Amino acid sequence: MASFVEEILKEHGPSRSSFIAGLLKTKHGLSEVNARQQLSRARGDVLRFPVPLLPKREAFVYRKSQRTTEQFWTNYRNALRETGSVYGAAIDALNYRGGLILASEFPVISGAPRALSKQVSADRVADTLIAAGVIERLTAFDLGEVIKSKRPEVISFDPDGFKARQLAEKIILDGLREWVKKMGFGSYNKVVVRGEEGPRLAGQFMFDLTAPSYLSPLMNGKKNGFFAADVFSEGIFDEHSIQYFLRKSALLKATSPNSGQTLTMLVAEGFTGPALTAGRAAGVILATPSTLFGSRVAAALLSLTAMLRNAAAIAVENPQRITRLLNELNDIQGPAGNLHGIIFELMTAYLVRNDGTSVDVGVTARDPKTGNFADIDVLLVRNKAAVTGFECKARQPGGTVSIEDVDDWLRRIPTFRAHIAKEDRFREAAISFELWTTGTFKPDALAKLEKEKQARTKTPIDWKDGAAVSAIAKVAKEKSINDALNQHFLKHPLST
Repeated sequence: MASFVEEILKEHGPSRSSFIAGLLKTKHGLSEVNARQQLSRARGDVLRFPVPLLPKREAFVYRKSQRTTEQFWTNYRNALRETGSVYGAAIDALNYRGGLILASEFPVISGAPRALSKQVSADRVADTLIAAGVIERLTAFDLGEVIKSKRPEVISFDPDGFKARQLAEKIILDGLREWVKKMGFGSYNKVVVRGEEGPRLAGQFMFDLTAPSYLSPLMNGKKNGFFAADVFSEGIFDEHSIQYFLRKSALLKATSPNSGQTLTMLVAEGFTGPALTAGRAAGVILATPSTLFGSRVAAALLSLTAMLRNAAAIAVENPQRITRLLNELNDIQGPAGNLHGIIFELMTAYLVRNDGTSVDVGVTARDPKTGNFADIDVLLVRNKAAVTGFECKARQPGGTVSIEDVDDWLRRIPTFRAHIAKEDRFREAAISFELWTTGTFKPDALAKLEKEKQARTKTPIDWKDGAAVSAIAKVAKEKSINDALNQHFLKHPLST
């Protein structure tokens, strides 16, 4: 004979223990004590999820036959949301990311602190969700260590799309950094963004951008406050996916009584009505690229993300699209130059396209013996007998390539070569590498290149400065490319 608990689970599906206890009292007339006893004595077909994800270690109860059903995950997700579980907030944020994120960036979207009394840490959130079988930590060939959802329906991942989104977000962060400086929200020279050295912490919480702030409403006496922001280039936040950010913001406010306050901003493509309501009630800034930079730039950012998913094909077919995007997005450029970097790679791919049978942009090379990874900016296959990898160094007008830049490139060449040579068709191919820049080479960098060129006979190297690249564009009669090189890379605005 089925127990009352089994009957409830059969009717309502997997449920929180408090929900089941409530029905035992209201539907079956049991006392509080008897309801708890019924739950604790339930055996056989009645199971409890072995890893506690609900607050106060509340149990999630289900029948054995329900464990692999979609209803199990739907009910568990709803239970996590109802209880404000930090694990639920992290799952929703990860799912919003398409179910995959760099492991180093998981603390940003976990909603949890690095270390804070009476709070679950970001590392523990990851470890617990891994133990629960909800996510996994693995090494992706192109990306390094990542954290991935184990729910197949939330994975919408392709390497080119992931890289495109990452780059678009870096460009937005470049622009947001300049916006923060100009508006005076953060200390001018202390704005740190994703991908740069620095902890990017406000209190004990990690963000995509942080800066100490000396705005009087944020200060506490002589103690500064902070400006902190997270950036997403694609997708519409709903009231669930936004919870990780609201949680971080609320805990920051609650745990900083003796220091300055933190002004937090979430930048995304858009927000649903309920998400906007929740964000405003929590006192956080919800912004879009359009509100920050204008509709023209916002549209260009979306176009850039789409273009980068198939960068090589578009670079070869449509140079005008490259230069148009550079013009439209140039207003939000910061010193990091993420946009200039990818645009110069696309220009390089376009200029060398006719010298080979195929060209690719942003190839992640892996040495099968050492396991080392390195990015080849542009890879030109001339034929089965010859392959050339290009390193692209975009520089602002007057910029230079240092000897440290040259040493870094030379250090990665063995990984480039091993990656190319592992393909059977290239085992006997002549493999060479070139370093292109829109700037010039410092004297010691040029001397190092000359010396290495003499020594490297098996794997030849070469290089071109901005003037040489411009000359190639002129000979090829690529006016739009050459105009863009002059306007954005070669000629300083004050020179005309």
